[in-house]
Amino acid sequence: MRRRRTVSALIRGGCAATLGAVLVGCTAAPEPTDSPVSTSEPTSSQAGTTTTAPPTTQPVSLPDNCGALLPVTDLDASLGTALPGSVSYVRGEPLPGIGRTDRITCGYGVAVGPDGRAQPPLLEISMASYTDEAAASDRVEDTTTDRQTAGDRVETTEVQTLPAVLLSGVAATTLVFAEANVTYSLTLLAAVLAPEQVPRGLVGVAEAVLEQAAAPTS
Repeated sequence: MRRRRTVSALIRGGCAATLGAVLVGCTAAPEPTDSPVSTSEPTSSQAGTTTTAPPTTQPVSLPDNCGALLPVTDLDASLGTALPGSVSYVRGEPLPGIGRTDRITCGYGVAVGPDGRAQPPLLEISMASYTDEAAASDRVEDTTTDRQTAGDRVETTEVQTLPAVLLSGVAATTLVFAEANVTYSLTLLAAVLAPEQVPRGLVGVAEAVLEQAAAPTS
């Protein structure tokens, strides 16, 4: 089993600083491609030996639509500006290799280009569930390492009381963090807000997403 590292340890030294510090610039690393569903059961103990199955967390039910993730009116209020365009919703597949059990991605501010094709969303929010907290934490750490290696500017911040990381490139800034066995990734294109407003805007949207997730359903 590889040794897990904390986010602060990963970004200590070379490229990281606290929120507001100026760092060297970095590019995004792609998410793993969705793969077919597969499952495996933990092995049972054999005679004379005792095997402890890795800890797991109760499955999380992800929103079935973007309105359930975060209504547009709440998004605009949290971000501090309205996003023109439509909303897109994509559901991914489990990726057993990294412990991912489900994933959804909502694109806000999707416009249609001259060629009739949808343009990249102004803001993209992804929410993914994992088998346990360690797998979710590892995913945040791996994303931070990949983006730092690629040259993104890396800054630490908080979403409510959760540690989070801002990954800033030329075209966009991404906020990533985990809560229990769920990860959140919010990517905002550079043209939407002034650079100094981006951290506060992304954190505000992330906190609104957490509040929406915690709200009782009727």
